[in-house]
Amino acid sequence: MNILTALRKAELYLAAISVSLLLLTSLTIILVRMFSSTAWAVGLVDLLSQYPSHFMVVSAFLGGSIAISRGETLKIEVLNNVLGEKAKKIVQRLVAFLGIVFFGAFIAIAIRYLTVDYRPMVAFLYLPLLILIWLKILLELFVIQHKPIYEA
Repeated sequence: MNILTALRKAELYLAAISVSLLLLTSLTIILVRMFSSTAWAVGLVDLLSQYPSHFMVVSAFLGGSIAISRGETLKIEVLNNVLGEKAKKIVQRLVAFLGIVFFGAFIAIAIRYLTVDYRPMVAFLYLPLLILIWLKILLELFVIQHKPIYEA
């Protein structure tokens, strides 16, 4: 198993965990609000309420990355039909390069943010996620030479 396959599997497992945790925390919040109004219940709801939005962002990033790898994204059919095979490869490389720049900038921003205001959510959730996606896109860029990201 090569590193790209391992990263794709890790992405898939992390997406499943993220969606499961999103559903579990949301369900817990709803059930605690329905059946209890004690001080500990209010505290628990306040504590848990900060996590669903983070799990949603993580799920969206991972889902988008998985869809791009599988070629299950929305395609602009006009460009897909007009461009030749060589032009499609160039566009794929350009999009992969822009993805590397985009996620690289987010990684730099996250690292800078951690030096100013340390947050465990950024340090242990967003930064590893961004690095995982950045590394996968970087590896995909080199794989494009041999196999396209999606079949046209």
